[in-house]
Amino acid sequence: MAPVACAPIYDATCKNKLVTSSAGPITDPALTEISGIHAGVRNPKIWWVHNDSGDTARVFALDATGAVRGIYSFEATPAIDWEDIAVVAGATPGSGTIYAADIGDNARNRAEVQVYRVAEPAVALSGPALVTALAGVETLHLTYPDGAHDAEALILDPVFGDLVIVAKSFTGGAVNVYRAPANLASGSTTALTKVGQIALGPGLANAVTAADVTSDGRAVALRTYGAVKVFNRSTTNKLWTAFGAGACSAPLPSEGQGEAIGFRADGRQLATVSEGTNQMLHLSTVP
Repeated sequence: MAPVACAPIYDATCKNKLVTSSAGPITDPALTEISGIHAGVRNPKIWWVHNDSGDTARVFALDATGAVRGIYSFEATPAIDWEDIAVVAGATPGSGTIYAADIGDNARNRAEVQVYRVAEPAVALSGPALVTALAGVETLHLTYPDGAHDAEALILDPVFGDLVIVAKSFTGGAVNVYRAPANLASGSTTALTKVGQIALGPGLANAVTAADVTSDGRAVALRTYGAVKVFNRSTTNKLWTAFGAGACSAPLPSEGQGEAIGFRADGRQLATVSEGTNQMLHLSTVP
């Protein structure tokens, strides 16, 4: 069998060639606990972010400098513990769909978790920042097959369309990976399927806080408090199979509580940011 060709960002990560830089700080006083970040599809120059639990149901559009270009609330949508975000191609060319993952459950007592889905709005890169509500939000209800789990990592596979959740353990160690099939109907309740495990070391530093996949599906990133791991992926196989292969470690920026990771739209850059006020937007880029 021929070897799987390496995604450019995986290759650069393994060869220690990623170029690190900073684009922030993110100074908007409303962004105090950024827990998810993802590049736009309709807006490839925008980073979509959101706060952790305690905020309302809304997302923020950041430009390349970390400045807020818009604040978009999800109409008639609750926010228990939003932990990650994904943006994928929409039904028409050039359109995007935002998925906001309300999957946090520190107490492990939620009978179900939710992922909210809405069309990605157009964002202006100049002029006043827009504050508005997004209508047409769809709710996907998800249940685990083996009891409640805390989770902070959501991935939408651009190849097969699977919705993938990676569980979180504050003590580290092996964590489960779950999936739901593509094209879930709005308002549906779906039983997740356990599809694998990721072997991680012990301790809080190995607690999974975010994940992402490149828009072509060829590289997968996993964020923990203590590491940024990049996996190569064969697009003929399901996304979670990438976790069975060895990962390379990307540069770990100095972040007090790093809970967000996302690939740039072209897949040649990783962005990370910590919770807290005035946090720096850190970038690792293929030269």
